[in-house]
Amino acid sequence: MLKTLFVLAAITTGLLPKAAPVTAYADVPTVAVAVAVDGEVVEAGGLTYVDGGEYIVPLRSVCNALGANVEWDEEGNRALVTAPGLDILVPFDREYMEANGRCWYIPGGVDIVYDTCMVPLSFILWAFGADADVSGPVVSVSAAGEPVLDGESFYDGEELYWLSRIIYAEAGNQPFAGQIAVGNVVMNRTECDGFPDTVKTVIFDNRYGVQFTPAYSGSIYNSPSSDSVAAAKLALEGVETVDGALYFASRRAAQHCWASRHCEVVAEIAGHVFFGEEMV
Repeated sequence: MLKTLFVLAAITTGLLPKAAPVTAYADVPTVAVAVAVDGEVVEAGGLTYVDGGEYIVPLRSVCNALGANVEWDEEGNRALVTAPGLDILVPFDREYMEANGRCWYIPGGVDIVYDTCMVPLSFILWAFGADADVSGPVVSVSAAGEPVLDGESFYDGEELYWLSRIIYAEAGNQPFAGQIAVGNVVMNRTECDGFPDTVKTVIFDNRYGVQFTPAYSGSIYNSPSSDSVAAAKLALEGVETVDGALYFASRRAAQHCWASRHCEVVAEIAGHVFFGEEMV
């Protein structure tokens, strides 16, 4: 009862960020995992637990122990983490986090346990260039390493430009997983025989008829949303929400399109149906 009252108090007093999911203790899969940074146990500031094999740790406590500063940006509804050579953004109402302009997918968004933002330890290790030993009773993090390579260096500017725009034009009104899925279709085509091998040429390919209508209707040139840019970055990072998809169509069009007659359905996300390779 006391824990329930604490959660309710945090909500009513405004301690929790806007639109953040609330996790009660009863919802936490495994509790009481200790974390140490360079040999010193981190003051938890909230629970550390295991979920699906992933260590979920308190953002502020672990980042502070790694020498970073953590601030709450109320207007942006996000946490800001800064350290030498590293800038991290953790939005509380999105399904991705950023480090040096690179994106990390977190389906469903970050968890809030009481008033503590919880994130995957793997994200922190990736962002800081740190290592972790999980063989003992304490998760031992080593701060040695270089921060993650920045987005401007990692992403090809032309690929990001076209991919974010086709995602926005085709799926800007779809759930975030569906936006990533459209990016997956384009990227899968660049790696598949029978299709062009660059993002732009895949989008504008019309050898067998127009493949992406926005490329010829003009909507491809509309400025993408921040979510569509993030979805494009995640697709370029190799994140997949539809495994092996090469085609997609709206649910209505999917009833009669070529892919529905020749390809296997691999996923359905909101308003789109996704298809794999042509069946033999």
